[in-house]
Amino acid sequence: MSQTSTCALWEVQRLNSQNREAKLRLSLETRITDDVTVICCKGRIAYGVEAAALSDEIERLLPQTRQIVIDISGVEMIDAAGLGELVSVAVTAQASQGAIKLAAPSDLIRQLLELTHLISVFEVYPTLDSATLAFSGQAASPTGVTSPHCRATSHSAGQSDRTEIRRLSSSIH
Repeated sequence: MSQTSTCALWEVQRLNSQNREAKLRLSLETRITDDVTVICCKGRIAYGVEAAALSDEIERLLPQTRQIVIDISGVEMIDAAGLGELVSVAVTAQASQGAIKLAAPSDLIRQLLELTHLISVFEVYPTLDSATLAFSGQAASPTGVTSPHCRATSHSAGQSDRTEIRRLSSSIH
């Protein structure tokens, strides 16, 4: 076997491996119930394929629905790009007269949302049911508003916040 074909074979195997890994990092299950669309995320929302997949799914759904709940109970990890993508899709939805609510974050994801002050950007609910019911006006206020752990929004992120964010990020990986 020549050196060129060995290198080409290795490259094909490497690319196939990367593609397989990319497909396994985030799975999205979308279901429409009444007037609310629920996107269940499992895995990680991170820079690259995962963040783009979530964004693409929401952009595909926006012409059909204006009320979207993102169930993040199955999200194991989210990085800065993933947080940025959540903000981006929320802005896109709002521009289309839509709304996005987050449901059932793990404690670590909730802490990350609090530390980055994104808890004040999103309506975050403890369960999928409460987030879904909120669109009909039947649920209590989102936990982001009433959370005792939420810092004042006028607080700017300092060194201790950045240290805590790094600690949380490393524990989520």
